[in-house]
Amino acid sequence: MEQSNPRPHRVLLSAPAHLMPVIELGKRFVTCQDVKVTIFVASFVEIAAAESRMVPGTHSTNLFDVIHLPPADISNLVDPSDKGLVSLSATVRVVKPAFRAAISALETPVTALIVHVFAIDCLGIADQLKIPKYVFVSTNAWFLALLIYTPILEKEVEGEYVDMKEPFVIPGCSSIRAEELPDPMFFRTKANYHEFLKFGVEIPQADGILVNTWEELQPKTLASLRDGNLLGSVAKAQIFPIGPNNSEGSPALKNELFDWLDKQSTDSVLYISFRSMGGLSLEQMTELAWGLELS
Repeated sequence: MEQSNPRPHRVLLSAPAHLMPVIELGKRFVTCQDVKVTIFVASFVEIAAAESRMVPGTHSTNLFDVIHLPPADISNLVDPSDKGLVSLSATVRVVKPAFRAAISALETPVTALIVHVFAIDCLGIADQLKIPKYVFVSTNAWFLALLIYTPILEKEVEGEYVDMKEPFVIPGCSSIRAEELPDPMFFRTKANYHEFLKFGVEIPQADGILVNTWEELQPKTLASLRDGNLLGSVAKAQIFPIGPNNSEGSPALKNELFDWLDKQSTDSVLYISFRSMGGLSLEQMTELAWGLELS
């Protein structure tokens, strides 16, 4: 017997290689708001198999489902020298028709669409379906502020950002030195920068922005994001701090890890992260190994 008042149905779209933060957000919706969630995963051929292994089967329930869209072949769309955001955006554009069709095929009517910030090309599908649209920023309010402020920097700064001697002043944030900027901003002539800039232009078009932080952690930055006069045209988009939104992982593994760390001498452990899209050639891996050995 069907329910007379079916649960609201949220559809989330994960950008390639950013699946786990979206999974955690979906779990929060199901447990805290009693809604049905369907997560669609966009990926390109090179990472599809690895990303599929990241989703345990227990995530698929009558209220929570993860659906992998057909992997996109972007080999003829992306220059080998342009990876990162260019690959992400190309993938999202290729899978967009399949994503639109998959939403239409769902048995339960969709009440809201949430896309990962790197999948923002699909945000307009919500307009076609006449439902609210939201962007999920899985990092923090500082990164969101920088994204939204980049179109302003584009007009105000001449030359390459990396050549600027004075720190950049972003409203609500600590001053930022050129070397602290995200990699896509290093070279304005590169395709990755243009994708980064595009995200900053399109984010304010959403009805709301979900950001992985909380009020007490970044109050000044959140206040700036809510003030359209400081960070540009963000007045339409409500800011929702939904953090901390982290994967807890296995408690047993976490205990084992901390037990090992506690046995090491002070300042003897070096943590290195290549981020979600990181990769090293054999030559780079060898150089890294020598650097660690000699440090």
